[in-house]
Amino acid sequence: MIKETLEKILHTLEKCCKKTHQNGKNEVDEDKIKEDKIKEDLSKILKIKKDNIYTPSDTGVIKLKKEILRQKNELFSDDEEWYMVCEETLDISSLYNKNNVQCNIIFSKCSVGLNNKQSQNDCIVKANLYFYNCTFEKALIKLENITFEKILFFNQCKFKRRVCIYNNRFLSHLVFIKCHDKQNNTKIISLNLQENTFEGYLFIKNCTIENINLWKNKFENRSYFVDSEFGYEQDKDNKAKLNFSNARFEDNAYFNNSKFYSYADFHECEFEKIACFYGVTFDKAPNFSQIILKDNFNALNITLNFTFDDLKKQIKQEYENFNKDTNKQEKKSLDKIANDFRDSFRVVKNALIKDNNLLEASNFHKYELYCKEIELKENWNNRETKTTARKSSLHLKYFIDSLLLGFYRKLSDHHTDFLKVFNNIVLLVALYSVFLFMGGYEDNLKSYQYSDNLLDNNSSLTNAFKDIKNSIIQSSFVQEYPSCILIFYYGLIAIGFLMIFWDILKNIKKIYEVIKNEICIKEIIFCVLNLVAYFLGLLIVLIYLNIYIPKSQDSLAVLSNIGIFFVFIIFYLWLVYLKSLALRLMFVVVSYIIVIIVLGISISILNPFIGKIFNDEQNFTNPIFVYITFAYTILLILILFSLQKTARKNSIVPS
Repeated sequence: MIKETLEKILHTLEKCCKKTHQNGKNEVDEDKIKEDKIKEDLSKILKIKKDNIYTPSDTGVIKLKKEILRQKNELFSDDEEWYMVCEETLDISSLYNKNNVQCNIIFSKCSVGLNNKQSQNDCIVKANLYFYNCTFEKALIKLENITFEKILFFNQCKFKRRVCIYNNRFLSHLVFIKCHDKQNNTKIISLNLQENTFEGYLFIKNCTIENINLWKNKFENRSYFVDSEFGYEQDKDNKAKLNFSNARFEDNAYFNNSKFYSYADFHECEFEKIACFYGVTFDKAPNFSQIILKDNFNALNITLNFTFDDLKKQIKQEYENFNKDTNKQEKKSLDKIANDFRDSFRVVKNALIKDNNLLEASNFHKYELYCKEIELKENWNNRETKTTARKSSLHLKYFIDSLLLGFYRKLSDHHTDFLKVFNNIVLLVALYSVFLFMGGYEDNLKSYQYSDNLLDNNSSLTNAFKDIKNSIIQSSFVQEYPSCILIFYYGLIAIGFLMIFWDILKNIKKIYEVIKNEICIKEIIFCVLNLVAYFLGLLIVLIYLNIYIPKSQDSLAVLSNIGIFFVFIIFYLWLVYLKSLALRLMFVVVSYIIVIIVLGISISILNPFIGKIFNDEQNFTNPIFVYITFAYTILLILILFSLQKTARKNSIVPS
């Protein structure tokens, strides 16, 4: 009985094993049939041989597939099956209309044609499409009215033509990674994304894009434009177009560490959440006018690589571009364009102030004042000749304001450049000293002596220094080893000079290149001729004023006083406004030497009027000396105001 029971159990197990083996074999056969069916369909759609399509079970491509997908960033799940096409020339346009093809495809090192020829019909792509190291050079890449249910991924691809993606819906992600090759100078010539809806990420990383257009796109999820370069690296004519305008970002937008070589237009963008521009570099002024910021705007470490002249040229260029194809009723004047740029910098400045980052905000306030100066000058240039007295006074006020803004721009870059304003103080003191010694007024300053009263304790301080000096000289060590001390002292001086000369010799090539680039003989001659023209103009004015001087007055004395006052001011303003960097550098170096020497002669040269308070014997009877000193004092007050403001902004003390 037991034997019969065991035989039945063994027989049952044997049948089960055979059935399981048969089922396993059937499942393998079914997978194989399924793979063959997909390969068959793909070969017909892509018009390539079936043998050139690799399946997930082909062990030869598993390693390559893992290598391609190693930077998946959680965009793909691990259990997805992929079919691979390698080193083929193919057109995948017909893939969009085959809704039954749902496999994931990797195109590796292929030459691909990518164009939706039936853009009038709505198409659906249900597969992940991954292009790795592919070349798109046959025709314009145009995708229109397509719904991408899965990821469209471009990794290390070369685009020889424009990429146009219009009116599409991305349920998953659109990704561009490492689409550039600096060695072969390949990049995305034009990436034109218009009126698309992104429910997944738009991810652009480590790419070089000459032209980009994101007009009226809707980003419902995060968007990344990180570590990328946009525009031409040497775009002198502003040919590249970087248009991000009217885009709506409903989630976080990241532009971290990107570089914009050309004019980047972000006007009327809407950021629902974080807009991060950390570490971004703009070689030309961006346009952030009328943008809507509903959350945090991170503008830390933004670098703006342009000057006032660059901004002025760019505003004029934008004025011409805007009005070129615009109706007469919608045309904008140049001052309105400048106002738009000013609004752009104001938006960023206010965002930084909101984050209590006043130091960064001051830089954007500087560019805001650049635009204001251009705007005011344009208002003055376009003033009506026949107008009311009120309007004339208003235009005159605009002109004066523009001159004041220009003066502080040249003086201290609107209170942001401490070294610049300090150099200008040194230039002023040196110029004043030269005028005094050339006019023979040095006795007015030499007569100033400190008095022995309660306000002045210099005599006791001098005696204290003498006592210290005598004690050091009479010490036993100095008396015993005077030669060694002198050798050590001169040795330190020699080492210092050798280090300076070594540093100069080490960088002699760079210094030579800088000097060669900055020294422009034509520019220097033009600057000198400007100064001569100003003096000739002053001379004409003085001759004209001579008519109105009463005969009871000494006309020569009156004209001398007026002339020396304005000559001093004109000469100093000429030094401040010098366009030749080489000429200014020469004047600054000479000024430092003059100031050091003069301060050793008389400290009162810093402000003789204050010196007069402490010494009634100082001679202020010479009228020309008084006029020079008065002009010097006015300029000194203006500069000291800027100096203290600049020093305060660059310190840890909040403004």
